[in-house]
This record gives sequence, structure tokens and C-alpha cells, in this order.
Amino acid sequence: MSFFSLKLLPLRSFALPFNLQRRDKIALTVAAAVLGLFILAQLIIFPPLDRRARLKQQILTQTRALQEMQLLSAEYRAVSQTAFNTEAQLKARPAGFTLFSFLDALAGQSGVKQNIVHMRPSTTNLKGSPYSLSLVELRIDALTMQQLVAFLHGVETSPHSIWIRRISLTRGEKEEDLINVILQAETFQL
Repeated sequence: MSFFSLKLLPLRSFALPFNLQRRDKIALTVAAAVLGLFILAQLIIFPPLDRRARLKQQILTQTRALQEMQLLSAEYRAVSQTAFNTEAQLKARPAGFTLFSFLDALAGQSGVKQNIVHMRPSTTNLKGSPYSLSLVELRIDALTMQQLVAFLHGVETSPHSIWIRRISLTRGEKEEDLINVILQAETFQL
């Protein structure tokens, strides 16, 4: 028999080699229908539903990222504004301003100059910046609480962007109602 002389066999010849009862044929038909529905669901129905769930998750993720970016943007604007204000305060200082002379004058105004044991100034150059960091360490003995508060208030409320880096308080050695203070004040210098 050659390839070209092949005759088509009737469709009945492809039937199952055994006879099925009506109940078995119904069960087989139902199983085939369920299998067809399963394949249909896997190929046509579930992919769009899965894609929709993925898209919802991506929307949530992107929304969170956007909120975080908005928070960071607001924080950046606040830091930039603070830096701008600080720079304006530094430029508004009188010519020849030094932290040492400011603290010395403030000590005289607040009545603690006679209690100063020492004032040690130091300066650190900041790499890549036109500013340097000026630091003065003060040791002031036998202060009352009111004198200390007045001095610290003068430092913190000055328009020259000065801050207290560190402060250490101890009781007075002779009189326990007096305070010994070691503090470090800092500011940026042009």
C-alpha cells in the first residue's frame, strides 16, 4: 500500500474497542466537559483575574512609594529652607563675628563672666564647604540655676545660629545649691 493509495477510514473505526454502557458514556461525557471547563478556565478566565490582582498590588505598591516620595520631598524642602535660613543668618552677622567674642559678651550680660574658669576655642575646616565649624568649650563654676538658664537662653535664642553641642552639670563642691557647668557651643563660621 503506497502513501497515495491510502484510503480514509470511516469514523466508526476510531471508536473505542470496547462497548460502554449508557451510564459510562454519560460519566465520560461529564468528565470530558469538566476537563474542558477546567482548561477553558485556566486559559481564558483565570489569566485576566490574576493580571487584575497583580495590577491592584502594583497600584498599592506605587501608591505607597508615591506617599513616601512626597514625605521625603516635604522633608527635603524643610531641610533646604532651614539651610537657607541658617545661611542668611550667617551672612547677616556683623563683620568680624567670632563665637568666642559672642560668648564672652553674653557671659558679661548674663552675669557669669566672673565664674568662667576657662574658654577654649577651636575651629574645624569642613571639606567641600566654604564654612568652618567653630567650637568653644566653657567651664563655669559656682552658678545658680537662674544664671545658667539666663546664659543658655541667650545662646539658644541668639540670631547667630549658635547651638549647644554638649553640656555637663555637677553640684558645686563648696555650696551644694550651686552648679558647675562644662558646655560646648558651636556655630558655622564663614
